[in-house]
Amino acid sequence: MKAKVVFTILLMVLLFTTCEQNYYYEADPRFFNDAMHGNIIGKVIQTNSKAIIVVSQVNPVDSVVINPIDGSFEINNLPIGNYDLIIKAKNYRIYKMCNVMIQGGGSTYIGKVDLSTVPDLLSSHYPEDQGEVVYNNRYSRLTISMTFTQPMDRESVEEAFSMDPPTEGIFYWGQYSTAPNWIYYGEAMGIHGFDAGATITTYSKITSFSYQVSQKDSYTDTTYNVTLSTTARDTAGNHLRFPLEFSFRTIQSSSTINGIQTIPYHGDVDVNLISHSGIQIIFPRNMDQRSTEEAIHIMPATDIIFIWPQKNTLTIYTGGAFKADTKYTITISSNAKDLDGNRLGNPFSFYFSTASVGVSNTSPINGELFVSPSTDIRITFNTYMVKSSVQDALIISPYVSGTLNWYNDSKTLMEFNPSQSLKNNTKYTVTIGTNARDIFGSSLKEAYIFSFITRPD
Repeated sequence: MKAKVVFTILLMVLLFTTCEQNYYYEADPRFFNDAMHGNIIGKVIQTNSKAIIVVSQVNPVDSVVINPIDGSFEINNLPIGNYDLIIKAKNYRIYKMCNVMIQGGGSTYIGKVDLSTVPDLLSSHYPEDQGEVVYNNRYSRLTISMTFTQPMDRESVEEAFSMDPPTEGIFYWGQYSTAPNWIYYGEAMGIHGFDAGATITTYSKITSFSYQVSQKDSYTDTTYNVTLSTTARDTAGNHLRFPLEFSFRTIQSSSTINGIQTIPYHGDVDVNLISHSGIQIIFPRNMDQRSTEEAIHIMPATDIIFIWPQKNTLTIYTGGAFKADTKYTITISSNAKDLDGNRLGNPFSFYFSTASVGVSNTSPINGELFVSPSTDIRITFNTYMVKSSVQDALIISPYVSGTLNWYNDSKTLMEFNPSQSLKNNTKYTVTIGTNARDIFGSSLKEAYIFSFITRPD
């Protein structure tokens, strides 16, 4: 007889289904009932919430308060059938589970329930509670966003919204942003998580907003507390049951708290010889400029100029182009300090290797057809070149007389001006030999050759 009962219970475990959350039957001898009755048991994680559990079938059937010691609850001797379960607690979102199946002879365990502190009319908010936002950009503003489950009365929401420290800003309804917003580049919004929170047909249908904090109130290394009070209501007049309260912190850098970012990256190869961004070092903290500059050493030794675009970003200018085929090693000693006087702690070092001297592009391009006979020939190098060496290394076949000049006073783009028009319908081959060298004396490793054909008469 006992074996038959156990088999029946196991069969029930395999057959039951849920509508919102997985749950299972727990065969606990304490809660065995007759074949026509069963139990609901579970736990609420927030043991001090004084949560009330209500089960109903259209109308309430039974209720119980959780055990304040471990958050457990049990509702016993329920007739078999499906029940809706609601958990209510002050300052917690109402938790609902529908169609909880009760079968005879055992207990339905709904698991551990984690009550939310997000009010019932709220669906989500950005930033998340206790979250961190990377913010150290001169061209962006902080953004706070909320999405609701119902269309909201916009005036009541804006009046109910507040921040500490206090801020000024603008509400943008029908939008939901998950990142600080760019000030000058509206198209960047689509790249940084900008998403419409509603299809706007009338103002009464809007269910989300983004609040953009003015730049003067957008600080780094600051904890912001956000509140939406219970005066906020939806368009049907329903208020928040309890206020929404969350906080977030802005931090200076997206790297780890002690991490340092560099451009070029550590270990990069074939780095462009002309870098308009120089060597960049991005610190996780705002740095003391003097101690940081004194702590920096570069090999091979070179004259350098420091410039600070931001308090945590240092650009090193090496006086022009990098040397070709060279490994640069940059070391920062532990004597570098941040603005609070804290030392870097451990020395930091990174290196990168530069590219060889080479040709970036030509005009006409290699293989080009129907080139105008009156064209000039242009050659762009990836670094500053010695003009006389290029002139000696330049060969055009068939032979063309002319002069070689810097184009627009550039040190990388040279233009060969033929003394007379090129021949029609003719293939020309241009060779730059390995004796062409840059200002540091580095030469092309191999000759660069390209060809083109002029157009017919």
